[in-house]
Amino acid sequence: HLPVSIMNFVEGTRFTPAKHASQGSTYRHLLRPKAGGAAFVLGAMGDALDGVLDVTVHYDRAQPSLADLFADRIRTVRVRVVERSIPEGFVGADYEGDRDYRRRFQAWLNGIWLEKDACLEAWGDSHAKPPA
Repeated sequence: HLPVSIMNFVEGTRFTPAKHASQGSTYRHLLRPKAGGAAFVLGAMGDALDGVLDVTVHYDRAQPSLADLFADRIRTVRVRVVERSIPEGFVGADYEGDRDYRRRFQAWLNGIWLEKDACLEAWGDSHAKPPA
C-alpha cells in the first residue's frame, strides 16, 4: 500500500473572537469542531490510515498573519503532536446514515477538543476570552 497523508482542519476556518462569539463555542480557546469532514475521511479511507496525528499549534501573538511570519514578528511557536488510534468501528462507518456512530464520533472529537483547549490554556493562549 502507498503512504497516504490527509490534512483536515476540523474547525473549518481561522479563529477570530467574532467567530468564537457567533458560534457560542463552549471551548475557551477554540472554535467548535466540525465533525462531518473528518468522519467522511475515516469512513472513506480509514482502512488506508494507520492513525491520526492530532496537531495543536500555539503562536505567541493573537491571530498572526503570513506577513507576521515573514517579518519575524512571531517569536515563539509551540506545537503538540499526539498520535491517536482510530477507534474501533470508525473505519468504513456511515456518519450521515448512522446516528449512533455520529454521536460516538462527535463525543470522541469533543474529547480531543477538551484536551486541546486545556493545552492552549496551559500555554497561555492569546485567543482566550476572559473568564465569565
